[in-house]
Amino acid sequence: MNRKMLMKLAVSGFVLGAATGCSGMGKMADAPSRAAGKPAVAAKSASDARVALEAGKPSKAVSLAEAAVAGSPRDAGYRALLGQAYLNNGRFASATSALTEAMELGAADSNTILSLTLAQIAQGKNQQAIALLTEHRDTVPASDLGLALALAGDAEGSIYVLNEAARAKGADARTRQNFALALALSDRWAQARIIASQDLSAAKLEGRMAEWSKLAAQPNAQVRIASLIGTAAQQDAGMPVRLALSNFGDTQMAAAEPAVELASADPAPVAAFAPPPPVMADASSTIRSVELPMPERGVDGVVPVTELPQPKRAGEVILADAAPYRAAPRVAGEGRIRPAQKQAIELATVLIPKAMGFDAKKPTGWAVQLGAYDSLGIAKEKWGSLKKRNAILANFPASSHAATVNGRNFYRLTVNGLATRADASSLCNELKAQGQTCFVRAMGGGETIQWASKAGPMRLASR
Repeated sequence: MNRKMLMKLAVSGFVLGAATGCSGMGKMADAPSRAAGKPAVAAKSASDARVALEAGKPSKAVSLAEAAVAGSPRDAGYRALLGQAYLNNGRFASATSALTEAMELGAADSNTILSLTLAQIAQGKNQQAIALLTEHRDTVPASDLGLALALAGDAEGSIYVLNEAARAKGADARTRQNFALALALSDRWAQARIIASQDLSAAKLEGRMAEWSKLAAQPNAQVRIASLIGTAAQQDAGMPVRLALSNFGDTQMAAAEPAVELASADPAPVAAFAPPPPVMADASSTIRSVELPMPERGVDGVVPVTELPQPKRAGEVILADAAPYRAAPRVAGEGRIRPAQKQAIELATVLIPKAMGFDAKKPTGWAVQLGAYDSLGIAKEKWGSLKKRNAILANFPASSHAATVNGRNFYRLTVNGLATRADASSLCNELKAQGQTCFVRAMGGGETIQWASKAGPMRLASR
């Protein structure tokens, strides 16, 4: 896929910004490096690597970027540039290593984060990619964040982010097209067509939908990401060991011990170094040997048994008055609370009691959104099935309210009554562990609740 076709995908701002690494990377890569190496050679190599990336020559860019990193190994910009080159060359494992090390050195720009996300998604590490995007959601632009979430498989989170971004004042065509692509990747083709048609003619719209259909039907994550970038996935043995960040760590040496004064260098007489003779135990030692009398044999050569020394009878044994204390056998793992038990206790003692006070007339606080549906009846039906599948949900109140997107109503299904964002995140993480998609959102108090469900009796799934 060439660069012109990337522009047709309407994700060019996301893909090109992450792939070439030229937006925002120049200042970082041109910054002086204080690491040992050849900074002048590194700067020249980095500049040539960026030119090669712009010219669509990723293999050449990889060689130049590796030279830049070798010249200034502790430069975050050069490592980020190397990760961009690996990504454009279809070497996703090497890209992950280089970009992760760049972030360890302080590179936290949106291009580095998005590039690392793409490399992780290509390797099937979707959960790591989602966690990375969530951690840096304030750094990554909403349009790019939403599409990256869609590529990582978080359809609901992606649609929520892009829906808000597309409705914001000043939203551009790329944001709307990214929103449409996210809807297509979640198999909502009718809605995707409506959103995409706002900026495309009828002829271009059909071509766009055909391209997205091929992209959504591609099951191989590496091929999908490679096609978005406009490259081909390569057999990747990993980044060269000589460029690993651990090889160039700023090791702090411990303070040297005070010098020990040595004896004269002149050889001493051998006798002076002879070990002392062993000390032999004397007759007063507490350990004594016992000499047994030699037995006398009879005429027939048999030793009479009675002639052998007989042991003395032991003295009276005095027993203690009380029986000695014996501890009960310890059961493995006893006395420790497992993480799952701790989370269940937190739900039962903290989150659920707070959720009981949710007021549907004044929906404030934090909520966990489980999905958005075409009708209120579908939202209610979905809530019933989700409660049966996830026993935790039955302990919380749920509600649904309408949200209008481009003249069409959607009904959000949310679990309510969470006092803080941390509480909502804790519940969402518990649901995700059971396979339920969700994301956290704030209830502003102005939502008009069409339907609300009270919390049921407290039920926790057995562990």
